[in-house]
Amino acid sequence: MRALASAFHRVARLALTALTILVVSMPVMLARAADVAVVEAELVFTSPVEAEPIVDVLSLQATFLAGQELHYILTLSNLSPWPLADVQLLDRYFGLDSEQELSYVWELGRLEAGQAASVVIRYDPAELGETPPAEACHQLELNWSSGWSAFLIDCTGQGNTTLWRIPLDETMAVYEDRVMLPLSLPEPVGPSKIGLHVTRNASPAIMAFVEQAQPAVIVGVGDLGWLADVKRVSPNTMTLGRFEERGQVFTGDPVLRAQEFVVSHAGRYLANPGVDYWLGWNEPVISSEWQMQWYAAFEAERARLMHELGLKVAVGNFSTGTPEAGQFAAFMPALLAAKQYGGVFALHEYSAPTMLHGVGAAVPGYEVEPDFGALTLRYRYWYENYLGPANLVVPLVITEAGIDGGVLRDQDPSLGGWRDFDGILDAKYPVQTLDTYLAEVSWYDDELRRDPYVIGFALFNAGDVQGQWASFDITDELGAFAMLALSKR
Repeated sequence: MRALASAFHRVARLALTALTILVVSMPVMLARAADVAVVEAELVFTSPVEAEPIVDVLSLQATFLAGQELHYILTLSNLSPWPLADVQLLDRYFGLDSEQELSYVWELGRLEAGQAASVVIRYDPAELGETPPAEACHQLELNWSSGWSAFLIDCTGQGNTTLWRIPLDETMAVYEDRVMLPLSLPEPVGPSKIGLHVTRNASPAIMAFVEQAQPAVIVGVGDLGWLADVKRVSPNTMTLGRFEERGQVFTGDPVLRAQEFVVSHAGRYLANPGVDYWLGWNEPVISSEWQMQWYAAFEAERARLMHELGLKVAVGNFSTGTPEAGQFAAFMPALLAAKQYGGVFALHEYSAPTMLHGVGAAVPGYEVEPDFGALTLRYRYWYENYLGPANLVVPLVITEAGIDGGVLRDQDPSLGGWRDFDGILDAKYPVQTLDTYLAEVSWYDDELRRDPYVIGFALFNAGDVQGQWASFDITDELGAFAMLALSKR
């Protein structure tokens, strides 16, 4: 079954001169002629909206009114020249601290160009528990034309009106006529996509590797001034940077948190012009759908704000084996923002005891694909089932890759990087040598060379002067990895 495609825009300002909501209070008869009665209507508020040109958008307005029942009023307007078919809207209403949710499906069918439609959804908040939730959200899943979707989150609460604007184009109206091309090629194409993750530029071997290998990507952490030297000696290398972030908790308004995050780092961002793309959080721990929704809103706003600074972002940066299949759809708004603002998608991919372990295994919820993996090559599930059908093939960077015994933690918590698989710590696993590791990295490189949307992968790790990542370190072996890259030119 095809995953629904996504289109999303976080902040909507429609070209209206005013937005007026009329709520009828106790009727007051003013005049009566024949069977016509005129009653007085109470004006609740008038709010100006900044004018923008209306250019091919789908407008959705949501108004949340309180009472003995909760009334959620939705108005959908097709402000494009194209009709939209099979329009459906699913509203899921849930408390942030509750496992229960209420839902309503609105089947519109066909929405013609210039047509608008409305619905009033009524919910009894007591159905979410004995005490109505203090904090609750609406998740709106809007589907149309047998394959396009927008995922919207409304956590503004009762007594608020929210307006979104979803960009449309002609392909969204005639989706059934569009043929999706294969995402993976049958054979590797082009130069090596090998790159390097560097915790600190602490060895001359690192810049020697850059100059010799001309790597696809370099990822740096903390001290990032040296990435300007990378761009000087290897102009086509994509550089990504991040600062360590310890406040990775899903609290507060994600939009405000993103604003605080960008403002706190803006000075350092602008002081490091050698960074092409900026990472935010590192390996967020996401255990529920609402956390993914929160993180998607955070990343979408971060992409927008960084664009205003003239900078680009890499969104996601999920750890190996994540996200889960049931969570990925909720991250689609962040990927739409990445595409809109020229960003990329970032993931980590490790496996153990070899890099090939888990290839051919299914991600729960999907059928087994021989060229996909539960750990390495997991990204292919997301592009095949979500991003490809959505025409949202955002460039991908694997910002960390290699062998990590952490994926075997339930079996042996002592194992770390490739150096730990030496047959001494645990003899039941295949022994890793430099030659076997090079062969596995070469295999992974060739798989990524089959996927044109993949920019490259950053092998973890070099430049660890404190020894925290000693079992992963390849600083002294960088010459061999440079030769591997050169062999594929």
